[in-house]
Amino acid sequence: MRVFIDESGHPHRKDAASRPSVVAVCLPAEQTRLVSGQVYGLKQRLLPNPDAEIKARSLINRGTFRRVPEKREFVEAFFDLCRNLPITVFAIAMERPNGDLPDDANWLPNQFRYLLQRAHHFSQQNGKFATVLFDGDGSLYSGLAPRFESFLFRSNEGQSLTAIADAPYFVDSRITTGIQIADMFAGVVRLFEENYLFREAPRDSFLSAIKRYYQIIEALSVDVETNLGRLPGMYRMPERAHYMWRQELEGRDGG
Repeated sequence: MRVFIDESGHPHRKDAASRPSVVAVCLPAEQTRLVSGQVYGLKQRLLPNPDAEIKARSLINRGTFRRVPEKREFVEAFFDLCRNLPITVFAIAMERPNGDLPDDANWLPNQFRYLLQRAHHFSQQNGKFATVLFDGDGSLYSGLAPRFESFLFRSNEGQSLTAIADAPYFVDSRITTGIQIADMFAGVVRLFEENYLFREAPRDSFLSAIKRYYQIIEALSVDVETNLGRLPGMYRMPERAHYMWRQELEGRDGG
C-alpha cells in the first residue's frame, strides 16, 4: 500500500488558511501505474500541457471557474474520474492555531500522527503494508523525517503501528500522481471547511462545486475500527490538539 500525503494551508497562527487540511490517499502499490496512466490520459485530453503538475491552488479557485473554462472542465472531469479510482482517503481538517506550536525535534504534529493511525489500521485490516510518501524534501516542520522516525521508534504508540514502513519517502509532486491527487483533495477539504459548507448552503456556483467535490472525496473515505473504538476517515481536529505532544494515548485523540 502506498500512502500519499499532502496538505493545503499550513497550521501556523500567521498562515492565511483558517482551516488548514492534510489528506492521505491510499493506493494499492500494484494499481499506481494504472491510476497514473488514467490521470495522465485525462491531462493529455483536456490540458494544453499533459506534463503539467495538477495543483489545487491553480485549478480550484474563483478566477479559474470564472475565466478559464478549459481548466474548470478538467477539474470536473478529474473528480468524476476519481469516483471510480481504487483509492481510499483519510483527511484531517484543522483549526488554525492561535499560539506557537511545540518546536521539539521529537514531536510529530498530531495531524500526521492521526493519519498514520488510520493508514496503519486500514492497511492491517486489508493485509497490506503501508509506505508513506510526502511531497517535498522533508524540510517542512523543521525536519519531518526525524520527527516521523522518532514517533515510530521512541513512542509506544508509534511502535505499535507495525503496518507502517520504518521511513517515509519524500518525492517530487511534479512527477508523482498520488501526491497531485492528495493536493487536489486537500485543497477541496480546506475550502469546504473554511466556507462552513458542512452546515451552510453554498452561496454560489463555485461553492456548490466545492461541496460536490467534497462529497466525492467523502465517498472514498472509510472509518477504521480499532480496539479502542472507531476512527472517522474525515476528522475535524480541534485547536487544542496542536499543543498535545509526547503523549502516548494509543489513538484515543484521533477521533
